[in-house]
Amino acid sequence: MLSIHRKVTKRIVQVDEAGRRTAIDGAIRRRIYLFRHGSVDYIDADGNLVPNTDLVVLSALGRDQASQMRDLFASVQIDKALCSGLPRTRETGETILGSRNIPLEVDRGFLEIRQLDGEASGDYDIVADVAFSHWRAIDEDARFLGGERYSDFYARIEQSIVNLLSDDSWHNLALFAHGATNAAFLGWATGLGRSAFGILDQAMCCLNVVDIDFDESGEIVRKTVRAMKVTADDPSMSDRHGTDMESLAHWMMQRSRARST
Repeated sequence: MLSIHRKVTKRIVQVDEAGRRTAIDGAIRRRIYLFRHGSVDYIDADGNLVPNTDLVVLSALGRDQASQMRDLFASVQIDKALCSGLPRTRETGETILGSRNIPLEVDRGFLEIRQLDGEASGDYDIVADVAFSHWRAIDEDARFLGGERYSDFYARIEQSIVNLLSDDSWHNLALFAHGATNAAFLGWATGLGRSAFGILDQAMCCLNVVDIDFDESGEIVRKTVRAMKVTADDPSMSDRHGTDMESLAHWMMQRSRARST
């Protein structure tokens, strides 16, 4: 039964030599391969948060994750590649693209959600405001670690997607971005909106595949998530027991205890 299904699928969705897809109803099907960057170290060797998280590069683990993903992605056809411009997305993209003769362009509209610069003032709850901050994203005025409002960030990513899709020069695009950026993108694709920040976890160096169908006038008629949070190094998530925000909250708790002793 499975082999019959595969034969039918290949027949009803037309794919040309360049990897361009046409759906059964004639819609043009464009595909986005949405990656999160590989692992980085936001905490330095002395146990302190790095002064500028924008400057971090991939750790040894992150480089290994990107290399494994490169092997998994080796046979995939793409005709355009973008990253947010931060070193961790650029390095991830360059590794995964491998020997492809495709420039890795920068679109800063897909930069990560911005946290508050400097130390936060006033009282805050490490569990609610840090570990599970993303679950508050549905609140209009909720902010990420005292910085950018989730609602403003979501609107920024949504506009960046609109701008990206207005460029009809590509059919298969690789986008190397960030955890919250990807959650916002998937929130748009699935209709979950800002609730996706809490619901849709993004592992380091994971891959999501989103198909978008357009009619003859260029209007979107369908959005389909083909794959979500695919990793080359830990596909069963056996080593992922919590989120990155929970890890940050744990570090903050440990630092708080150390300072009080």
